[in-house]
Amino acid sequence: MTAEMRETPPDLEAAARRSAALEVSGWGQPFHLLQPRNLCLWVWGVFVVVGLVHMVQMLAPLSGYYSQAFSAALVIAVVSTLVWGWWFHHLDRFERQPFSLVVLCFVWGGLAATFAIGVNANGALGSLYTKLFGAVWSANWQAGLSAPFVEESAKAAGFVLALGLARHLVRTPADGVLLGAFIGLGFQTFEDFLYAIISATGSFGSDQLGAVTGGIATRILSDVVSHPMFSALVCAGLVYLLGTPAQPRRVGRGLLLVGSGVGIHLVWDSMLAISRGNSYASFAVMVTTMVASLGILWWAFRASDGRERELARDILAPEAETGVLTPVELDALTTRDARKAYLKGAGSRKQRRARRHVLTAAIELCADLASSQGEDSEDVRHGRAEVVRLRERAGAVPA
Repeated sequence: MTAEMRETPPDLEAAARRSAALEVSGWGQPFHLLQPRNLCLWVWGVFVVVGLVHMVQMLAPLSGYYSQAFSAALVIAVVSTLVWGWWFHHLDRFERQPFSLVVLCFVWGGLAATFAIGVNANGALGSLYTKLFGAVWSANWQAGLSAPFVEESAKAAGFVLALGLARHLVRTPADGVLLGAFIGLGFQTFEDFLYAIISATGSFGSDQLGAVTGGIATRILSDVVSHPMFSALVCAGLVYLLGTPAQPRRVGRGLLLVGSGVGIHLVWDSMLAISRGNSYASFAVMVTTMVASLGILWWAFRASDGRERELARDILAPEAETGVLTPVELDALTTRDARKAYLKGAGSRKQRRARRHVLTAAIELCADLASSQGEDSEDVRHGRAEVVRLRERAGAVPA
């Protein structure tokens, strides 16, 4: 049966749609970091180096006496980054971004946006607010009226540089969500590390481990609504504002997403000022902001994910023509309601789990087809065989 499916040529129209989808999406194309003729690389490098030097200047004098705090903060930061990174990687379903591009975004968020831009600009703007409006007003509103504009602009600049370096790969709003989240993750990780060290110095090193773990635990709990979410919204909005071959420009939606990222950041950092120090009001603002921000992110992800599902359908359509995938499986891969019906139609929990494995194998096949640009590579042939094997384990699937 497998041999027959391979010998049957796909429909010419379906094959043409696959080629067009691969060209428009840029899926499967490599990313080369070293582009000496691209000004974006030099701008990225200068700001990263400046951020690194500034970080060393800030933290090196403390590294000797506060070595325990540094070690504890570093371990917690690495573990937190790995957990969040795994989750963001899991969200990148149909075609995963190159690792080097993800690292480029993470490093910008951690060094350039945080130490080269954020620390300096926030301090300068805070000083200006104090001179203009007084110390009390500045203490209440400085964080909310400086960080959202300074930090989101700094992180957005990194995304624009990534877009300039990988314009053939950054094509859909989902790419903006993912890369923006990694830029925000870099910012969040390094900022949490910095605040952990500040917590240890606040107690003059008397209880370094307690200060670090307590400070980071508080920030990790609040990181559910934090920089990865803010920058994911802003960068997805930038894709809509700028437009790409895969995503026509939609200015209204772009402004809504950018404004949402900045606005949520503003409310989150101004929570105490808005609630006037009332603990119940602060809790209400916090819960309302979390629910609203998660709802907006969910909407943004669904809206951006739809375009990727369309591209994936065009890439996998010839596999349905040749019988590698059934029409039901193709619908389940690219339509949420069809996926629910497909899984719900399984006779048992074991069959439902097996059907999920079929869909996962089909997604891997999509990635293999992108890597080979639609050609019959060894990985593609193995992917097709794996789909058929897992379907047999899952039981009969209606056509």
